[in-house]
Amino acid sequence: MENNTLFAHLPQEMQGIVFIDLRIDYAFKLVFGTRGNEDLLLELVRAVLPEKNITRVTLSNQENVGLRPGARRSIYDIACTTESGEFLSIEMQYRYQDDFDDRMLFYSSFPIMNSLLRGRNDSYKLSPIYLIGITNFINTNVPDNPQLINHYSVRSDDYNEVLFSKKVHYVTVELPKFSKSLDELSTVSEMLFYTFNNMGQLKTMPEKFKGTILEKLYNLCRFAAMGINLQMDYIREFMADLDARSQLRSARELATSEGRAEGRAEGRAEGRAEGKAEVAATMKARGMSVSEIADITGLSSEQISEL
Repeated sequence: MENNTLFAHLPQEMQGIVFIDLRIDYAFKLVFGTRGNEDLLLELVRAVLPEKNITRVTLSNQENVGLRPGARRSIYDIACTTESGEFLSIEMQYRYQDDFDDRMLFYSSFPIMNSLLRGRNDSYKLSPIYLIGITNFINTNVPDNPQLINHYSVRSDDYNEVLFSKKVHYVTVELPKFSKSLDELSTVSEMLFYTFNNMGQLKTMPEKFKGTILEKLYNLCRFAAMGINLQMDYIREFMADLDARSQLRSARELATSEGRAEGRAEGRAEGRAEGKAEVAATMKARGMSVSEIADITGLSSEQISEL
């Protein structure tokens, strides 16, 4: 049975798919986290950290377990080390997450602890750690700026130029900030960022990408060339994300309509608060996260937990 027939029931967003969307978590890990694709991973690392002149990366263990019973574990999308021993964790986040910066901080604790657990003689001397977050949204927790790539580190509160530590670095890549058209692309790095933003909608690889390493990337991401199991795994991930976005949109519409109805019926702050609580309870019952509910309704995490 041909794939077009097999997947004919899929929503319009997936009809006629040619390339997988690398912003989807599963696709990102499948391509850049698979052994044999270290050359593609290196190209990504060099695009994000061009100043480091990194020449080789080696994939590392992606799962870290907490040190106490019941502690949350972390599973990196991509974990690798450079030729000089620097540890890189690379995360792809498609949907908006208002605590993504906290997530990066949380993930940075594991390589720090693992460095101390190796039993080295120099004890607390850490290898440099880079937490790289690639997002399909703009980070609203930091002052707005037009830069695609932003670097953050531990600095003095009084003298911003004074570094407290050179060992832990946080790097964000906010894909919506990359707006160059196909004709404006001049480097492989620019072609790669363009690919992240557009591959899921493309029907053919751009002609100007031929002869570059991106030709391998597009061949790997061709949906029809993937085995049926990989196709089904990708579809499940795509549909899960589509469902989550649909739930979020529906919840926002519900919150708006409920708020208007309460305002007309009550015209009081108490009525609006009750309306928010009802909406929040509905979203909670649908399995939405506390952070998403708080972002939509304006209620605190404590208020939501009590519902």
